[in-house]
Amino acid sequence: MKLKDNNNIKIKLDTAVKHHKENNFILAEKLYKEILDIFPNHLGAIFYLGTLYAQSKKFNLAKEFLIRADSLKPKDLNINLNLGNVFHETGDFDNAIKYFENLINIKQDFTLAYFNKGIVLNKLKKYQNANECFMKVIEIEPKNLTSHNIIAANLIELNQQNRAILYLKKALKIDFNNRVSIKILTDLLSSLKILNLDKESKQEIKDLFTFLYKKNLINHNQLFNNAKLFIFDVKEYDEIKKLIEQKCNLIENQKVKQILKKEFFNLILQKSLLRDKFLEEFCNKIRKEIILSLDNLADNSSEFLNFIISLAEQCFLNEFIFFQSDLEIEAANSLLNEIEKDKNVNEYKVAILACFIPLSNSKIISEKLIYYQSKNVLFNDLIDMQIREPNKEKELSHKIDSIGDISNMVSKKVKNQYEFNPYPRWRFITEGVKSNFINILNSNIKPNKITSNRSFFNPNVLIAGCGTGQQLENAITYENANILAIDLSRSSLAYAKRKMEEINFNKIEFMHGDILNLANINKKFDVIECVGVLHHMESPEDGLKVLLKILEPYGFLKLGLYSEISRKHIIEIREIIKKENFSTGIKDIRNSREFIKNNKDNKSFQKLIYNYDFYSTSSIRDLIFHVQEKRFTLDKISKLLNSLNLEFLGFTDDEVKKKYSDYYPEDTNKTNIENWNTLESENPDMFISMYQFWVKKK
Repeated sequence: MKLKDNNNIKIKLDTAVKHHKENNFILAEKLYKEILDIFPNHLGAIFYLGTLYAQSKKFNLAKEFLIRADSLKPKDLNINLNLGNVFHETGDFDNAIKYFENLINIKQDFTLAYFNKGIVLNKLKKYQNANECFMKVIEIEPKNLTSHNIIAANLIELNQQNRAILYLKKALKIDFNNRVSIKILTDLLSSLKILNLDKESKQEIKDLFTFLYKKNLINHNQLFNNAKLFIFDVKEYDEIKKLIEQKCNLIENQKVKQILKKEFFNLILQKSLLRDKFLEEFCNKIRKEIILSLDNLADNSSEFLNFIISLAEQCFLNEFIFFQSDLEIEAANSLLNEIEKDKNVNEYKVAILACFIPLSNSKIISEKLIYYQSKNVLFNDLIDMQIREPNKEKELSHKIDSIGDISNMVSKKVKNQYEFNPYPRWRFITEGVKSNFINILNSNIKPNKITSNRSFFNPNVLIAGCGTGQQLENAITYENANILAIDLSRSSLAYAKRKMEEINFNKIEFMHGDILNLANINKKFDVIECVGVLHHMESPEDGLKVLLKILEPYGFLKLGLYSEISRKHIIEIREIIKKENFSTGIKDIRNSREFIKNNKDNKSFQKLIYNYDFYSTSSIRDLIFHVQEKRFTLDKISKLLNSLNLEFLGFTDDEVKKKYSDYYPEDTNKTNIENWNTLESENPDMFISMYQFWVKKK
């Protein structure tokens, strides 16, 4: 009889474990409890039930059963590991560390015990102690990539950037395509203070920049401000500056020729927007010399071809914002006619033309090159960029459904602007690691932290005003998210859809329409992002109310709004631009930039030159030529949030939060808007891009 009972219990336990593994928790729980009704001290049933409760986030029950299991078998690795994890999950870090240390005492080479202890110490911001744990992991498992990455991130927190670079280099030796290592390195090099480096260190950093520029997994614009420091050495810079001032011919200078052949410089041209007045002047002067000396340079065409292709890609990225004289325009038109009539493909001349106009503007050239395959990989990339990809966008734009007619007059004007100049044009984004939305939200609003009764395991996400899709960089990391992206502009949506297909992200639906028509979709969302959109509406408040109607009661909303204080110089410039009668045509936009650059006495103008958006056509149009712009103060935002019963959860910009900490260390969550208002009045450029923050319904 006893043997039969034991067999029945074993069968029941095996069945319960099978249901447990298949995530059928209700049946598994029932069977575990039936076993315990017969054998109250059945270790297997107690342990598995404890783990089931932990997986179901019923942590109090999990603790109760796992502690019972521990009393029956005190030195069991799995029991101690699960107890440590449960205490970790519930924020009882002391007990979590205790159980992980128990594990280490039981089994000194138990990697997971060191690793989990390190994670807990990280949460306590004891980075040095945490790194000792992760170093132990690496001692046991030399190729543990995650530990290398965490050590590097912790060393950055400890301001030990050089040591962080060593661990990142080790991580990249293990897997040179590891996205986490690449992202940490990108963040590090973009923020690194590059001062007084010796020759060896300078070469090491430059090699790392080159490595990153060869990867298409990151937003290279993030690297530009530091990467540009490695294009010229001091002597080269001084020599080129002197040549430009003396109006000498650059293309004949041997030093210049060497620079144009540098792989590093060409990579920057291909992948980063040149946001630098001197580099723009340098490139534009060379471009002018090339087209006006076309016949003389033909014999040396192969010498400069890769540079010219790289420059053509830069010009496409900046939407041909560089100034063009009448002579250059005439030469470009003449070259266009020559290429259209030529039955053969002269790659050198095509590349030069592509520095002045988009190749897709010519139907003849497009048809000639659409299926053309060159032996030069970079030339093929140029044809992709300027012909094949725009063609793909035209096809996609007709396949995007609409949520209704756009009838609001302001919305129509904004739509027309972005149909003609989709904003922004971009090549690559930094692809983050997928995580649960709540984890990402808490990372965005840290040090504030929220908890939710909802799992957000499969959130419905709305991107209200997705533009060309760069804003999707954050949303596509939300684990298991169902994303709907809407925009007024079909051109922008087609660009966004193409880019998402390019990175094989297909779990996203694109729809054309106005925020004001969102009620038509009869759907509610767990998460809504609306950044840089409401301030271009006739009534931002009306737009916000529409969004709140389709936000779930427990949902979260991210907003981005222009600051009245930070944009005072923009307001002044908009007035001057209007007074000078500059239109939104490409020629007038170019002329307006020259007008701004040459007016050195106007402080607002000179300030604008350092703005990221000064360096491409769609972005400068968005910045100073926009058909509709409303601005906010933090006081106005506070009143708006209160009137709509919304809770401010925090800004997303880590740099401004660091500054806030210096002024208001007592506000540990950094959510006092009154304090923020005072701080901005004393630091008017704090939100020069815009306010970006999260809110939720109270």
